[in-house]
Amino acid sequence: MAIGRADNQRGNKSISDMIPKAMSADKGTLVRIVDFDPAKHLVKVVRMSDNKPLLKDQEIEEAPSQKKRYKPTGEKVLKTSQAGDGPIISANDNVVSMRGNADYGFFSFREGGGNIIKGPISFGVEPQQIRISGLTTLNPLATSGFPSTIVTPIPMTNWALPTAAAIKPILTNILVMGTLMAAIGSAA
Repeated sequence: MAIGRADNQRGNKSISDMIPKAMSADKGTLVRIVDFDPAKHLVKVVRMSDNKPLLKDQEIEEAPSQKKRYKPTGEKVLKTSQAGDGPIISANDNVVSMRGNADYGFFSFREGGGNIIKGPISFGVEPQQIRISGLTTLNPLATSGFPSTIVTPIPMTNWALPTAAAIKPILTNILVMGTLMAAIGSAA
């Protein structure tokens, strides 16, 4: 099986004349690797749609060399369809994302970026079931259609402290620590 060049080099152009990735005719094409030679940095890929190679096999005069050090990213990807813009789940050391397509998705960043929801969102629960910051819920009166005024202000959130079931493990720990501190204090 012949092996084609791993980069986007066309014809006799040098590496400095390569087409930028974003301008490539093959941008967004799903491919399948059919042959790989790590010793020579060569790979043969075919299109997923028709199993035809992206480029014709080429002969080169100089031995291929790796100019830039490759740093593997440990990224794991799950793709559910063959479409280039279809649903995808990906995770690496910095971000986890679950996307329906390029315009909709959930993103969770390890540092700095927080959690982002991209695109329209809808909730299938009543406002008082949407918890904000653990201590408040949305006020169900906010959806009643009556606007807030100075005379009749309608708060956006209501206090909703967690139930005893959520606090029970914490209280048990506090009780044990209090007992130990009392025992140490009386022994001293």
